[in-house]
Amino acid sequence: MIRNSTNQISIKPRVSTKVKVIAAIVATLIFLSLVYLSYGFGVRSGHNQYEQDSALITQLNSTINGLQNDLDKSQQQIIFSDRQKQIQEEAYKQMSAAYASSEQKNRYLGSRLDFYRSIISPEGGQSGPAIQAIEYRKEDGLTGSDIAFDVTLVQAIKHKVNVTGNLVIELYDGDTKVSQWPKNEPRSVNYQYFQQISGVFESVEKSENASIKVVLSLRDGASLEKSFVVDVNKLIIEADEAK
Repeated sequence: MIRNSTNQISIKPRVSTKVKVIAAIVATLIFLSLVYLSYGFGVRSGHNQYEQDSALITQLNSTINGLQNDLDKSQQQIIFSDRQKQIQEEAYKQMSAAYASSEQKNRYLGSRLDFYRSIISPEGGQSGPAIQAIEYRKEDGLTGSDIAFDVTLVQAIKHKVNVTGNLVIELYDGDTKVSQWPKNEPRSVNYQYFQQISGVFESVEKSENASIKVVLSLRDGASLEKSFVVDVNKLIIEADEAK
């Protein structure tokens, strides 16, 4: 198969420079318009986002301020509660101390009432002078072998005449007298209702069978005696341990 050769020439129209310039200008304007529109859209979007972020930040700040106020109120309430607790604890301590003091005073008044009742109406109804009681103890300033004591003498029911006489207090170890107070002359007594006399046994030896005998010799010739069991050994041991 043989092709027939053709000798045809196609001629394209030439685009003028003016058209090219106009086309370039139009393209540039379109591009700039697109850029401007994109920029405007971006600005508007950014502004809207900024407003949303600002509103969110304002809301968060308001929430934080509210929480801070609640925290401040809670801390103030805690401080107030602590103060109230301290006040209540101090009041409780004062009430406890007052109650303990009141109990102590009541016991003291009760002992005083029993004491005065024994003068007015003694057990057995026996009137006249009597040896009521003796109290012994260790005191600061005394050596470990010294014992202080208080003897109480009373006169029951009848009190028109004073009780006069001499008092001697003796310390025994079993049946053996180991000490006496006063050492030389007896102690004179003179009272109408009661009298308390204090003294000290010096250099007392330890003993598990000790007793104190109180002897009251009256001026009319009568004599009263009363013995009290004393744990001298315990007193001296406690005094030695306390040093």
